[in-house]
Amino acid sequence: LVVGLAGCESNDCMLSSGSYCNLAFVDGEGKGVKLLDTLTVSTTGDNVIINRKLGAEGMDLPLSYTATVDTFYLRYSTHLADTLWVEHLNLPYFSSMECGTVMHYRLTGIQSTTHLIDSVRIVNAEITNSLKKNVEIYFTVSD
Repeated sequence: LVVGLAGCESNDCMLSSGSYCNLAFVDGEGKGVKLLDTLTVSTTGDNVIINRKLGAEGMDLPLSYTATVDTFYLRYSTHLADTLWVEHLNLPYFSSMECGTVMHYRLTGIQSTTHLIDSVRIVNAEITNSLKKNVEIYFTVSD
């Protein structure tokens, strides 16, 4: 009986609890790029998600459980900034009795300003707890 109870206590709730939108930084040909500036990402209310990350190649952003549009502010060290609007459906998903319900999402649209960002594109609209690239952010790359 003790062995059976010990087996029930181990679960992977921490591994399956978060669903993040994975965004990759790419050039005009779709090849991965690394930002030379630092990157700070915040949300409405100035909640900082990423603080002065140097050499970012992408980012994982949390989405709201209640809203259907999230606004992210991307600030670069060159005093330029872009705004990113991520539209999504919230899809509650029952994981297990131990872990409860987690949120999955389906991207329905994405837009950005174009100070340093050229364009954005959804490549995989389904956001679950598996880390797959969901969005490509295109930057102009100079030689």
